[in-house]
Amino acid sequence: MTQTGYLRLTSGDFVRGLVMAVLSGVLLPLSAAIQTPGFSIDTVNWHGVFVLAANGAIIGFVGYIIKNLATNDEGKVLGTLG
Repeated sequence: MTQTGYLRLTSGDFVRGLVMAVLSGVLLPLSAAIQTPGFSIDTVNWHGVFVLAANGAIIGFVGYIIKNLATNDEGKVLGTLG
């Protein structure tokens, strides 16, 4: 996996960001459903589930892109010492 320097992205970063978006969009509503007491598939607010999935996907993608913008080719965060 080739990483880029500070404030640089490649097309691979966007592809991996989309993978993170899909994982976040699936795992966030799934974890919410698991934690809901008395969960039943027929009583689910599907609109709320889809909104939660969309929000998770957006946050997962944007978070991954921001993380890649703030790290260098060695994985060190911008502004840290060492």
